[in-house]
Amino acid sequence: MEPEEEKRFVRIESLLHAMTAREDRSEARSLKSEARSLKRFERSEQRMELAEQRMDKFDKQLQATRKLVEAGMRMLVRLGTRVDRLAATQDAFLRSLRNGRGGRNGHNGSKRRGS
Repeated sequence: MEPEEEKRFVRIESLLHAMTAREDRSEARSLKSEARSLKRFERSEQRMELAEQRMDKFDKQLQATRKLVEAGMRMLVRLGTRVDRLAATQDAFLRSLRNGRGGRNGHNGSKRRGS
């Protein structure tokens, strides 16, 4: 082989080695980038899982609070009915006192014996 051709082959071989090295570095960077992306993705999945667990817990607490409020409202309705009955009874009692009915032993004391 002539020296000029040999120089040319050496130069081509050198270029091929440089291209291969560049490709190897590029592939290494790409693999590193993929690994970082995968780690970020896994962390975001973990955060999402934790967020879902917190939401589930919040939903359960909200449902428990709703049940308590509903039970409290039912109790207030029942209590209101009882208070209404008590008020009606109290009004009847006060009217009976004003009308002079309801003295001792069912007598209002307006008629005295032996006077």
